[in-house]
Amino acid sequence: MVSCHKEASNPANNWTWFGTQNSTVYNYVLINANQVLSNSDSEELHIGVSAAFIDSNNHQVTVVRTLLVNNQLIQPDGDSTYSYNYNFTSGEFNKGSDLFGSKVLVTIRGMDDADTVTSSVYVPKQLSGTIAAYPNNLSLSKGIQLQWTPDNQNTWGNVLIQLYYFRLLSQKADSTLPSNISTISLTTPDNGSYFLTKNDLSSFPCNAFIGITIARGTQNEAILPLSRKRVYYFSSASVSTPPVRLTQ
Repeated sequence: MVSCHKEASNPANNWTWFGTQNSTVYNYVLINANQVLSNSDSEELHIGVSAAFIDSNNHQVTVVRTLLVNNQLIQPDGDSTYSYNYNFTSGEFNKGSDLFGSKVLVTIRGMDDADTVTSSVYVPKQLSGTIAAYPNNLSLSKGIQLQWTPDNQNTWGNVLIQLYYFRLLSQKADSTLPSNISTISLTTPDNGSYFLTKNDLSSFPCNAFIGITIARGTQNEAILPLSRKRVYYFSSASVSTPPVRLTQ
């Protein structure tokens, strides 16, 4: 991925609706679709599935008999968690990009064949066309108009805008800049437009590099019929910029 995601963890992992940061969420399946804007006018897509299941008796990570996402078998990793990334260099572009704006079937088979639940999970639309005329520099005093494609099937009804700090790039440009600045999270209606104001940017100093991410997501749950394991489903669609340098 681009340098912004190498330096800092993807803000997607911190969004409150995911629930995966909540210790009370023992079993989850997350479908995460991220679009990365590029200065070369190209776009990168990073779409993947991750999941984890906890044994309620010993609180250890365990595996289920089967995890399917749109009939794609997801195998457990060595640590018993699940992860699958759609590889767009091996002919999986349509398979992954078609998840945007669609209902994805997730099947979990627990103790045996009778302990199976299949759920329809909506993955929000791609936020294409976001941040038109994306700039290399952003004026702290002028702000910027953010734009995206609304999703009328977004049951949450909002998008989350996150502004996050790139320490290495910032301190390379200006050694006096701080080692840490907390991520700013803004919730706004999913109407396709938000003006990022001077006040929104006030936590960041001049010459700092920041990233901008816009995201929306869904959350629902299901219960396996025999083992009674409660599974939470999370989906997200997001778009992120490369680092933006702040000016006066």
